[in-house]
Amino acid sequence: MSTPPRSRAAVGLPPVTPDEVVDAAVRLTFRHGLDGWSIRALAAEVGVAQAVVYHHVGDRSQIVQAVARKVLAQIPLPSADLSWRDWFSTLFTDIRKVALQYHGVAREILVFGPVVDSHGIIDAGIETLRRAGFGTEAPMIFNYLSNTAFSLIAAEDERNSAPDKRLERARRLVDIAQESDRPGLATMAEWLRDRSKNMDYLRAHDAHFYRYCMRRALDGAQARLPALRKRAARRRATKG
Repeated sequence: MSTPPRSRAAVGLPPVTPDEVVDAAVRLTFRHGLDGWSIRALAAEVGVAQAVVYHHVGDRSQIVQAVARKVLAQIPLPSADLSWRDWFSTLFTDIRKVALQYHGVAREILVFGPVVDSHGIIDAGIETLRRAGFGTEAPMIFNYLSNTAFSLIAAEDERNSAPDKRLERARRLVDIAQESDRPGLATMAEWLRDRSKNMDYLRAHDAHFYRYCMRRALDGAQARLPALRKRAARRRATKG
């Protein structure tokens, strides 16, 4: 039978704070992934009883939300002096670097979103889009770009958790294409051939593919700008 932890006061430590609990959950997520720890493990990491965790932060769902906010807070906001495209390119590059260190967090944010924009990413992003001329469509464009980024990161994050399976599938596709007379499949296999040599090649491909997709997403947003600017000009002319 396990012995319950002694109170922090009994061993000369100050009372635990909510931030300490969340910081411990972030550390566990870094080591084991978002689904790789329990409230019991978190309490042990902090050195308190499970009831203390519930009292200070809440249930596991609330702690997961707090972890997602803490991870997002590690992402620096790009300079407001950048063009809107450069601002988002910088942001999404940094988001990928940070999110991939915490397995499962990108999926959590993609599916449920951040509960509170504690770091100001949403405010700054929408203001950047408004200044660029996206007007009332700025929130929709922001969601479109963010969902694209987090979808790609979440998929890459999941693939990274099963590297052997990923390599086996990529190599199998190459082998199938060599036996096939289907030109589309053969072209895809040729594209995958070098990338399926080992995980280093696949990870380099992931980084390149992410940059490619985000550039194309930004192209799509930029293609919308002329129509939005014309509409805004017509409205100003009507009011004038």
